[in-house]
Parts: sequence; structure tokens; C-alpha cells
Amino acid sequence: MLRRSPFYTHFSLGFKIVLLLLVFPCVYFGGAGAAYFYRQHTFLPDQYEAKIVPLPTPDKTSRLLVFAPHCDDETLGCGGLIERTLELGGAVRTVMLTNGDGFRTAVERQTRNLRVEPQDYIRFASTRQDESIKAMQSLGIPRKDVLFFGYPDRGLMSLWNDHWSRSKLYTSSFTRCSASPYTNTYHTSSKYCGEDLLDDIKSEIQDFHPTKIMVTHPSDDHPDHAASSAFVTLALKQLQNESRPGSWLRRVRLSYYLVHRGDWPMPQGAHLNEILDPPRQMAHLDTRWSSLALKPSEVQRKARSIELYPSQTSLMGRFLMSFARRTEIYGDNAINALVSVPDNTMRVDANPKDWARITPVLLDPVRDNLIRDLQGGGDIRALFTSQDNNFLYVRIDTRQPVSSRFSYTVRLRVFSEFEETTQDVFTLHIPVSSANSMLDGQIRVAARGRIIEASIPLSSILSGINGHRIKLLALKAETALAGVEIDKTGIRFVEVPVAPTRGEGLPHLNPTPMNTKRGAYATGHHGRYVRSDT
Repeated sequence: MLRRSPFYTHFSLGFKIVLLLLVFPCVYFGGAGAAYFYRQHTFLPDQYEAKIVPLPTPDKTSRLLVFAPHCDDETLGCGGLIERTLELGGAVRTVMLTNGDGFRTAVERQTRNLRVEPQDYIRFASTRQDESIKAMQSLGIPRKDVLFFGYPDRGLMSLWNDHWSRSKLYTSSFTRCSASPYTNTYHTSSKYCGEDLLDDIKSEIQDFHPTKIMVTHPSDDHPDHAASSAFVTLALKQLQNESRPGSWLRRVRLSYYLVHRGDWPMPQGAHLNEILDPPRQMAHLDTRWSSLALKPSEVQRKARSIELYPSQTSLMGRFLMSFARRTEIYGDNAINALVSVPDNTMRVDANPKDWARITPVLLDPVRDNLIRDLQGGGDIRALFTSQDNNFLYVRIDTRQPVSSRFSYTVRLRVFSEFEETTQDVFTLHIPVSSANSMLDGQIRVAARGRIIEASIPLSSILSGINGHRIKLLALKAETALAGVEIDKTGIRFVEVPVAPTRGEGLPHLNPTPMNTKRGAYATGHHGRYVRSDT
């Protein structure tokens, strides 16, 4: 009988182990990926198509103002609506918040050089501006109504988070500029900071007197798109708060269009006879969707307008052409009031019963990309907030139980009744390992099951706005695994109505009655909010 040598035995065992280590991840991730994409592609759009209401038809009194984070977003999201509004005698103006000058791959392709200099990015912006002008003219918008603000591409979220005032300007990592280097900029004196961008948006709204404003959706995956939504929403809300009852500003309607979310739209490519539906995971959440049906001639013109962006279509033409379909979709999101609870009723123990009558600030889509599908403990389902006289409470719900493997972060920006805000957002990292304990600054945290929550002393928030009353809160939540982003919500606003000061000492957040409204987004008796995702 032949006997195998020890070397052969060890080699064979080692080979099997190596093979297993190589094959198992491929099988696991391949199977998980196949299951994920099967779920995405076998969902029937007809199941929720009827729940989308028609967009109100524009008329000769319509004044449409479209804000786009980059040159081409206005065409992708609103090309059909732009043409329809002009056709019916209305007026349209488009505003490009950035010139899209930070697209390194496109700049390398244009310059045919892998070593790209700041001036190359600046020259590339001229190309993108020309493309937008031609595309808008093809839809009927005159040159004078195509505006360029010139803020930093891939920097708008930094303006929101960390560079609010002129005392701390943002410098573009592409152009190396802290102010727009372009001569056709809307306000050439503006600098790269959040307050200047906000002022420019307000100025344009007041100048154009729109009846309808469109901007990208808060839950758009692209940081510039999510930040654009926050800036425009804030600008309109503050203008409306400042205006007199009956002012035209009170009648302006704000809606959102979506560009980037997972692998949506599906299928990609030129499918001119298909309808454009919301992503399946967002269809039944807290966005009220409406749809504009386009005529065949409008679909064809929108497709031709998209083709007028060759700097973009040459690199991602299938994705861009996915928006030339026989419908366009738009969403509305309400700004809720902050719920006040009696003192000492929120025990910070991750018990959903404490939140049983509180509506979520937002509902976040789940399982909408492969990473979130695999990492359910970092896949955010909802974000809640409430307050009493001493603390602001925040709660994050996830699809699967929270875990110390993930990091959980809440970012909060507050605006006073005098429109003051802090230089940087208030950032709270909630460690699961420290759950059910006290952090520095008297912040308490708790985690249990699929809930992680924290209480933040109001003194730490109000100190950044000179102790004045808070008028608006803007919140978002993020999760990460080993420094890699798993999920992030959009930025959503919560309004704090003004009320008389009670007692002496620290001015508190103003109490509002507990929200007992039930419905698609309200919580039930056991703190479980109604939604279709599982």
C-alpha cells in the first residue's frame, strides 16, 4: 500500500484551506449579490404605480425655478416639466449650484493627461456650462435664465457641515479656490461657505418670484445633491417665516427630484417607452410621490437634450439616458413639528414604548444596495427626535440589531429664531460599547435590539447660538463599518414653534403637544412604525 508523505498530507490540507478561503467569499458574496439583484429586478412596478398621483399641470401663471447641484441634473430630473411649463406660457429659470468641475475622470479624458492641474478643472467647467446652456436652449429657456452660482463641486456637504461662515472658508481640492474663479458667477463676491450659498439661493428666490421650486431629493446618494436639498429647503423656509401672512412666498411649493439612489433607475439605458417609478424601497416611505406624463415628442426632446452633455454621456451614457422616459417623478416631504414630552419620561433605555406616540423625522429606505443588504445592523430604517425642558432625544432604528462592529453618528444643525447657527454641525458619535452609560458632556446613550438612542443636554446645543430659541433643527444619521460608510440618511428639518419663555435661566426648546396622529408614518402601540420594508 502506498503511503502519502507528511509533506503531501500537509500540502493537501493547506491547499484545501486556501481554496476554501478563496472560494467561500466568492460563493457567499456571489449568492448574496444574486439574491439582492433578483429581488430588485423581480419587483413589479404595477404594484405601486397607482399610488403615485399626477403632478398638477402648469399654466401661463407658473414660474418654475429649478436648482441643480451640477450641470445636467436639471435636465435629468426636470427636462419634461421645463418644456411643458414653457409650452403652456409659463416662465422657467435654472440655477446650477456648482459647475461640475470636480469630475476627475472626465477632466483626464478631456485633457488626455493623467496629471490634472487646477486650471484644467476650471477649463472643464466652461465645457459643462456650455453644455447646460445648449441643453436649456433646446428646451426653450433663454440664455439669461440659465444661472451659474460657481460653488465647489463635491464640496456642498462640507459647506453645510464644517464651513458655514466666512471665518472658515472651504478650499476646493480640485480648483484650489475658496471663491468662484468664473466670470459668469451669479455673485462674484460670494465665498465658499454655507452662509453665502444660502444668501445666494434666497436672493434668487426673491428675484424670480417662483410659484414652484425643484431641487434634488434629501435622500439622494450624492452628497452634493443631499446638501443642495438642505440649502434650498432652508432658504425657502426662512423666507416664508420672515414673510407676512398672505405673501406670495407662503404659496411657493417645493418638490424634489431624484437622480442617484442605489442602482436606480432600472433597467438602465434608453427605454423611451418605459415609465420612471421611484425606487421600490422609497415608494411607500415618507415621500409623497407625483408623476408627470410626457408626450412622445417631449420624451424625444428630453433625450436629445441629454445628448447635449457629451462630457458626461461619453462616460455614463446608459445611466443618463435612463431618465428619458414617458414619465418624470417628483416628491414632497413635510416639515414636522418637534414633539415635546414631559420631563423624566424619556428614560434613555432604548425602550420603544417611550416613543409610541412620536412620528419619525424620516423613514430611510433599507436593503437598497448590496452593502446595506449584507450589513443590516448598519442599515438605517428611521430617525426620531423629541425634547423636554432639559434634553433633546434622538433615536436611530436599524433593520437588524445594532452592533459594536458599527459606528453610529447623528449630525445636528440648529437655527435660532434670528437665523443664527453654529460654524460646525453638532456631531454625536454613539458608541454601542458605551450603551446604557453616560458620555462626556452629560450625554446618555442606550442600545437594545434594533434601537440606539441618546439624550443631549440643551445647554450644549443652545450655547452655539447665544442661548437664543431654536426655530429649526436639521438632522441626519450615518453608520459605518471599519471606517467604510454603510448608510446615511438625508438631512431633514424639524420646526420648533416659538413660545413664551417659561421661568428663569436657560432658554429651552419650545414645547409643542405630543403628536397623536396615526397613519402610514406614525408609530403603533409598541413603537413599531408602519412601513412596507422588512
